[in-house]
Amino acid sequence: MKRQTYKLSIALASLLTLGVVSSCYKDLSTGVTHPLEVVDPTSQLQELYEVEFGSTLTIQAPQYKITNGANVTPTIEWEVDYKKVSTTSTLAYTPTKSSDYGIHPARLKMQTPDGTYYHRFRIRVNFKYREGLYALTQQSGKTAVGYYPFGQSTSPVADIFTEGGVDRDLTGTPQTLNMFTHTTGAGRTTNYLFVGADTWGYRMNADSLKVIGSRMNFNGHTVQANAFSPQDLNEYVVAGGNLYTVGLQTTLPRRLNDARLRTAFSGTLPVLAGRMSVWRNAIYSGGLVLFDETTGTAIVLELSGSGNKVHLFKATYSEPDPFTGQDVSVTGNPFSGSTLLDMSGTATMSHVALLTYSASTSEYTLAVIEPNLFLSSSKAGTSYPMQRIAYKGTDRPTHLALRPEHNSAYVAAGNKVYLYDLQRQAASSPEAYITLGATETIQSMVLSGGTRLYIATYDGSAGAVYSYDVSGSTAQQLWRDTSLGRVTKLVYREPR
Repeated sequence: MKRQTYKLSIALASLLTLGVVSSCYKDLSTGVTHPLEVVDPTSQLQELYEVEFGSTLTIQAPQYKITNGANVTPTIEWEVDYKKVSTTSTLAYTPTKSSDYGIHPARLKMQTPDGTYYHRFRIRVNFKYREGLYALTQQSGKTAVGYYPFGQSTSPVADIFTEGGVDRDLTGTPQTLNMFTHTTGAGRTTNYLFVGADTWGYRMNADSLKVIGSRMNFNGHTVQANAFSPQDLNEYVVAGGNLYTVGLQTTLPRRLNDARLRTAFSGTLPVLAGRMSVWRNAIYSGGLVLFDETTGTAIVLELSGSGNKVHLFKATYSEPDPFTGQDVSVTGNPFSGSTLLDMSGTATMSHVALLTYSASTSEYTLAVIEPNLFLSSSKAGTSYPMQRIAYKGTDRPTHLALRPEHNSAYVAAGNKVYLYDLQRQAASSPEAYITLGATETIQSMVLSGGTRLYIATYDGSAGAVYSYDVSGSTAQQLWRDTSLGRVTKLVYREPR
């Protein structure tokens, strides 16, 4: 009797267990012999998919078979962010809203009457506008920015503002473009874009193109240049020859350094050229290099939490004696009476190059200064030595790109680019390093990574953008594109 009771208990337990397992499926049979017909995938989806904002991600449901060889077609559901988005075998996901950036949970569900197969995965939506060449242009009377992804011409974007849906009035003549990055103490990094046209400017998130704050206005002054100083976390804008400060937490331009500049120039406010460069030597040392067009004076603005300081640049340099013609050593302002044509700095080294023209001598001069060493010399009571190189080309130079790691610089003049060895100080007229079309005039030039030189030209009716490999002694043209029209400024956004 005990043995029969034991067998009965085993049988009841087995039936209960079967009932628990089978409750996960819908059993269509009338007995206990119906085999389960469920999805058995023969391939697998990835755990993570990536898609660029505005593009379409297509995912095909995995290949499968039905267990026990049954001829059953499963129903399919795709979910993104816990919402059903498709019931076909293919998921087509296109992120178009600003909230679509980032990582999204997703799930595939394949169901038969007997059971359900799930696969959970993630979709990462990447920013569309990242590393690459950005070109300031004008399209249909509006300021526009073209884009060459990763510096290649295969799929240029005519205007990121139109494509990115920027909902602001951009009517105006483009003046300046800048990109910069700020990382907080907590490690959060934000990439910024500043665009200026006529007398206004906008600050945007460079990744999403979301406008940050309101439109900046500069008292009716034409915007000329923009720079960001990591030293004091401020943007600086030269507009109408004046220096404006704009904090990262505001979009209100203020002329906070007028009193300091006026004092340095004996009561007269300088008229600043439309070029400036950021310099930084260490965590506690950095600032701006500006240029006064009235007197021909380079200005080193030292930015500090304890108060900014204005230093008028002086140096010891060589110049020909007016009577003997021999070079003599002179200490003073090496740019006195000169006009600034261009200025070029670098984010990795504390060097700033200035290209100037002296009307009194009809000479063009290239000079490289190191603001930190200049300040160290001034505080020590010694003179800062500076070398000047006379430009020997036949065309009027207009643009400059510094390459300090090779102690060289590219000087653009007309349709030519000259390569200057700053150490040897070429005294004779160099041959052109790059010669473009005879009717073209260089509008802008930017160096990326020390090996790629990008050049924008205009011939009076059409514009072009060039890419050159300048890693060797001979420049090699990589591509030429004419799809953007006239480009007034090039900026290369390096990878972060």
